[in-house]
Amino acid sequence: GIYIHGLFLDGAAFSRQEGHLIESQPKTLFVSLPILFVTGNARKDEEKSKKELFGSIGPYECPVYKYASRTDRYFIFFANLKCTAEKYPNKWAL
Repeated sequence: GIYIHGLFLDGAAFSRQEGHLIESQPKTLFVSLPILFVTGNARKDEEKSKKELFGSIGPYECPVYKYASRTDRYFIFFANLKCTAEKYPNKWAL
């Protein structure tokens, strides 16, 4: 795996204390993410590891782009971010 820094969330925030997505402050468009440890998974192991790490509600699969313009051309990977039981992953999708 590799540690990545310098990523930002658009339209949400990340609670460093609780380790999950939260609502962003009013009028704050971009919030920095903490350093992420990114690894690759084989497809057959991915579903099993998602259930173990994120429980029954699963993670929000946050798309990561190389540039601010969100197009397929600049898409890199999905970062799995933890959600709360009150705010399911589909709440965070645009």
